[in-house]
Amino acid sequence: MEFSRKTLPDQHYLYVDREASMSQPQTIGDAMGSAFGEVFGFCGQNGVAPLSMPVSLYLEMPEGDTMSFRGCVFVSEVDAGKASGTVKHGVIPAGEVMTTVHVGPYSHLNVSHKALWDHVDGLGLDKAMPVWEHYVDDPTKVPEAECRTEIYRAIG
Repeated sequence: MEFSRKTLPDQHYLYVDREASMSQPQTIGDAMGSAFGEVFGFCGQNGVAPLSMPVSLYLEMPEGDTMSFRGCVFVSEVDAGKASGTVKHGVIPAGEVMTTVHVGPYSHLNVSHKALWDHVDGLGLDKAMPVWEHYVDDPTKVPEAECRTEIYRAIG
C-alpha cells in the first residue's frame, strides 16, 4: 500500500447527515445509498454539476456502535450556495492530508484506514479530522474486488 502527503485547497461539498450501526454492515450500505441518492438527486433537480463521485466524510471517530457521517459530493463554491432543505453545504478547509487508495470491497475499508493511521503515527504526525472516503469507481460497473476508494486523513 502506498501513502502520499498532499496539500489540498478548500473543497466545497453538498451533504446530508446519516448514521448507521457498525455491527450491522447492511445498515451502513443502506444509509450511504440513501444519502448519495438524496444528494445526487438534489444536484440533478437544482442544476448542480457534481465535481466528484460520492464521498463519505467523518467529522469524528465513532464511539460505540453508531457511525455518523456526511454523504457528500464535491461541488463548486457557486453551486454550494444552492444548498437548501436537508441538503447542506460544507467546506473541508485547505490543509495537509495523508492519503492512500483502497482496492477491494467496502467491507474491508477498515483495514486500509488502520494502515493509513499507523503510517501517520509512524511518521510522528498529528492526526486531525476530518477523514473522508472518495469512491472512485461505480460498484455497479466495476467488480467489487477492483473498486478503488481514496482515503484521506487530515494531519496537523
